[in-house]
Amino acid sequence: MEYTNALKLIHHEGQIDNVEALLRKKTLQIGLSEKDVCTIKGKACFILDFGKELSGGARILTFRARGNKTVRLRFGESVGETCAELKNGEDYGATNDHSLRDFCVELQDYSDMTFGQTGYRFLRIDTLSDDTVLTLKSVVAAVDTDTREEIGVFECDDSLVNEIWHTAAYTLRLCLQNGFIWDGIKRDRLVWIGDLYPEALAGHYLFGEIPETVNCLDFSKEQTPLPNSINNIPTYSLWWILCLQEAYRVSGDKNKFTQYLDYVKGIVEQIVAPCVAEDGKVCYSFNFIDWPSCYIDGETDTEKKAPERLAGVAYLTKIALRAAKEILAEYQQDCSLCDELLARIEKQNYEIHIYKQIAALGVWAGNANTSIKETLLQNGAKGLSTFQSYFILTAVAGFEAYEEALSMMKEYYGGMLSVGATTFWEDFDLEWLKGSGRLDEMPKEGVKDIHGDFGKFCYTSFRHSFCHGWSAGVVPYLMETVAGIKTVGAGMRRIEIKPHLSGLKHVKASLPTPYGVVSVEHTLQDNGEIKTSVSAPKEIEIIS
Repeated sequence: MEYTNALKLIHHEGQIDNVEALLRKKTLQIGLSEKDVCTIKGKACFILDFGKELSGGARILTFRARGNKTVRLRFGESVGETCAELKNGEDYGATNDHSLRDFCVELQDYSDMTFGQTGYRFLRIDTLSDDTVLTLKSVVAAVDTDTREEIGVFECDDSLVNEIWHTAAYTLRLCLQNGFIWDGIKRDRLVWIGDLYPEALAGHYLFGEIPETVNCLDFSKEQTPLPNSINNIPTYSLWWILCLQEAYRVSGDKNKFTQYLDYVKGIVEQIVAPCVAEDGKVCYSFNFIDWPSCYIDGETDTEKKAPERLAGVAYLTKIALRAAKEILAEYQQDCSLCDELLARIEKQNYEIHIYKQIAALGVWAGNANTSIKETLLQNGAKGLSTFQSYFILTAVAGFEAYEEALSMMKEYYGGMLSVGATTFWEDFDLEWLKGSGRLDEMPKEGVKDIHGDFGKFCYTSFRHSFCHGWSAGVVPYLMETVAGIKTVGAGMRRIEIKPHLSGLKHVKASLPTPYGVVSVEHTLQDNGEIKTSVSAPKEIEIIS
């Protein structure tokens, strides 16, 4: 556990003397003679800004407490969240769902107590009675952030792109918790396997092989005996196969992954096969790709979107079956069922006109067509999603629209940064920026709250997570496509270097491997050619 002081006082009201004392760094030990203290009398409140999103709670050192000693603590990912009232249930507002972030505690003389375990940047403390007298020595953040070395590096001549990389990396780091990858540090602490895929990719590019990926695979497998679906979502069993393939890509340890073969075959036989019709149509009990393609304006189905959702499910099934076949073939296992199901799915053709994320899955599945290209490129960053950013940007680049892809990324992720984000969110829509204030400012009448007034589906208003691991998909995109560093086969023994600078002039990147670090540097020459230098361990074959 580490401790950090607040950097700024956002707001205070009531009778509070020497509130600036709470910003000063001190020895975190309460004593009998404390002079630099903040004194609060009667009903009052103050809001501290710790400068960036944190995972943890608050440590409060109290010198004296008189009268009503109860205070209300409100942790917030935005200032607005610290000022909101709880609205649990159907009418989502500020919530205590999954991790308490709004609660009352009692402070005592000469005390040193830590409260809360959530994701937050801001802390509001309210005294609740006219007879309260508190003298506080310190209020600091108690932080439990992962501290492993970040080996993966991406640097370029565009400061916004660099900031996006570092913010995405920090977002993923905060979500490395308890030996697993949590989606959002103020929300549920479940292992969501579909969400894991971009998180695992980012983790591997930043840190190399991380135990959290396999831990998540093992835990969800143990929790889900066949023929049940991972997370009770059939398509998440497909994502389990893809996450396994990704873990094997990094490790390459055949002995280690033998234990998963029966489960892979079971998913294909018991979950996929019964849901792929002879004519190639794919339909599960729950056809889920992501929230935006599942719901529109609160409706669970519409005539326009249902075919696209089913197309997305078919694409994802095709991608997962190919991965299953690759895994099984590695161990000389029978792949005939995978081949049969893939042949059926090939009978169907789909037109995609609404959803960029489903169009992107179409490209990944090898079914790119004119409608898919038009859907991906229309309206720039509109329709981009944090969860699907890796797939969408990679698909756009797949049509050689490299500058367009980077521009979309900058517009979309830069939009979050422009209103004060220090981590990337569960979801974001560029339309939310219109008429909205910053997340690090007090709410103002007539100005929309970028947090409380937006969000969709199950994450409306302040329930919306502002630190969500799946948003780190820009990390693998920048590494694979812009820096052009891709692994060929399992075990990271062969690395392809094929950069697409996308309008940038200079890029440096480093990739962690089991054998050491692969470092590249690309410089755009005056004649339009790219000069590349590569440094790699002798065990790795470089392909250019």
